[in-house]
Amino acid sequence: MTDSTWLNRRSHQLIPGKEVFRSERRFHLLAYSNSHGRLLMRSIGQPDTPGEPETTIDLLFKPAIVVKIRDDYRGLAIRCATAAESAQVKADYTSVSFGEEDHVFVLESQGESDYVVAMAVGWTEGILDLTRQSFFNDFHPASAIWPYQPLGGPDAGLNIASAQELIDALLAEENATIRRERHRYVYVVMMRVIRSDGPDVKGAGVFLTRAEAEEAQAVITAKSVECWIAELPIAV
Repeated sequence: MTDSTWLNRRSHQLIPGKEVFRSERRFHLLAYSNSHGRLLMRSIGQPDTPGEPETTIDLLFKPAIVVKIRDDYRGLAIRCATAAESAQVKADYTSVSFGEEDHVFVLESQGESDYVVAMAVGWTEGILDLTRQSFFNDFHPASAIWPYQPLGGPDAGLNIASAQELIDALLAEENATIRRERHRYVYVVMMRVIRSDGPDVKGAGVFLTRAEAEEAQAVITAKSVECWIAELPIAV
């Protein structure tokens, strides 16, 4: 069961000076996608840890035009800027063309203030399944790929793991129930085999680097077999 709120252009929702969100929990910057300028922050839930919050809160700004934030907040309140605050923030960005629907959201934590200029802000709170990357990126059959990042479309690479992290994850035996919020691309050499009952596509091998995959591809192609490389994300 999830609880969702979305605040956008409607004036009765985004009143200058009005507080729209408050939580004593810890939030961190999770992802940014230049597809629609989406900025995602999260307070992670730990349902299996006594004394820790069970639910995850995903907090999304869209589209984020100007951003001045930290990567970690211990307690967070968000309010709509006053008219004076909004004018001051926008005056600092003379190269940006702001529209009437671009709101300045003030982020306050431990006596300090930051801001995001966006058209809308929203959040979802609930139990986030271990295999689900966020409440804002669901599986779509047309993509044929399980979501491997918190936001769809191109992202800033904030959750790309190193090759060593992937190796460590493969070797670990006790992390079956941890959240896998990062990913690493692997390279699958695919080949098309012609059989009596028609063509068959299969994976010939999975490699940690593109160079290794290209070496295998060259060997297979030399034997007159149609072959190509597919990049696939693996959760870490």
